[in-house]
Amino acid sequence: MTTCDSDIDTDTDTDTDIDRARFGRRDRVIELSKADSGDIAALYKAVWSKAYNYPVEWRLRRAMSEAEIKKEIDSGYFFFGLRVEGRLVGVYKASITERGCYGEQQAVLPEYQNRGVAYAMYEQFVEFAKANKCAVNYVNILIGNEPCERAMKRYNFYKVGEPWEQIQGMLVQTYERKVEGYEKE
Repeated sequence: MTTCDSDIDTDTDTDTDIDRARFGRRDRVIELSKADSGDIAALYKAVWSKAYNYPVEWRLRRAMSEAEIKKEIDSGYFFFGLRVEGRLVGVYKASITERGCYGEQQAVLPEYQNRGVAYAMYEQFVEFAKANKCAVNYVNILIGNEPCERAMKRYNFYKVGEPWEQIQGMLVQTYERKVEGYEKE
């Protein structure tokens, strides 16, 4: 995952913009559908093909095809993204598990990094967990990925357990954060 630090101007419809109300953003992260799978696949290919700090095997696995994305949506995964003038510039994948709301595979086009896109997605991720009555948000972050580590601190995520090898040669750290207002039913 990568993180960014300033805003970009996008659609400002306030009726469905749950993240902007709380965090004061102009960015609007929306749920994507199978109709968006071509755009998601193109973004993943553009970003993951050049994510040289990850092992090749991982980069190839993360550059999902349109068919793979559709299959994941059918399996219950959610994809969220941010568009600028109709162009998908950032995306991430989420799932609801017994543990909570799991976020993964965040990608931001290089020309939109350091402009608030990733932060907007983290903020929407927080709100998505709350809306789904999850106890925690959690993610796995590549060890040494400073932008992601800054985002973890910014959004009050904390380390859980020790670093572990997600695939051979790739150490990650699991982080989580408690969802505000969560009460076990």
